[in-house]
Amino acid sequence: MKSGVGPCVRGLVICSCGSTGRVPQSAQLLKLIVERDIFDFVLAFAGVSTMDAVVVPALNRFIENIYVYDMKIWQALEESFGEDRHALNHSPVLLSFADITSDINDKRQRVVDTRMMAFSNLRDGRPWGLDIFRCFNASCKAPAYNMIFHPSGKQYYGKQWVQTKIKYTCLQCQTVVKGISCPTWVHAAKSYNYGRVWYQWPLTADQLRDIGVA
Repeated sequence: MKSGVGPCVRGLVICSCGSTGRVPQSAQLLKLIVERDIFDFVLAFAGVSTMDAVVVPALNRFIENIYVYDMKIWQALEESFGEDRHALNHSPVLLSFADITSDINDKRQRVVDTRMMAFSNLRDGRPWGLDIFRCFNASCKAPAYNMIFHPSGKQYYGKQWVQTKIKYTCLQCQTVVKGISCPTWVHAAKSYNYGRVWYQWPLTADQLRDIGVA
């Protein structure tokens, strides 16, 4: 019996364009598939496009980690896409998955979570993997591709790298904002390399306000 969710792990991988994993309504429907116990995990990509040649090597390792090495589903993602900079830089990965937990009465229950794993790339306008980041100026709200991002102040490395603050210059309204901290809901992924993050998806209204979207 597998250590994850049952006698066998049932999974669905969707190799399509980013809207499948990116659009909140679509992500909620994918999660519903897992909640209704049709699959134990659903993986989809959330980038602008999905190139098989880039993502398939990491995808093969993800599948191998689950079915050959008996890893839990989220750990399998961290040790595949989380260790493949090219694949994760190409496209964030949405994973809706079930896990078995025990409550205070030692009663086992099936819990479903949906997370986005992404690669933080300031040069490409993706602070903490969030390409939906927008200018904080309420009369501007320029998208991230119209902004220049840099580290701000002391830079941290290793497991503390997410503590590094950032600054941006908006090319649309010329606003400069310094000392922006990583949102508390963005987590560093367990990886031997920095730049990998994850967060629950879809984002809440408060989380969207944190990055200038709402």
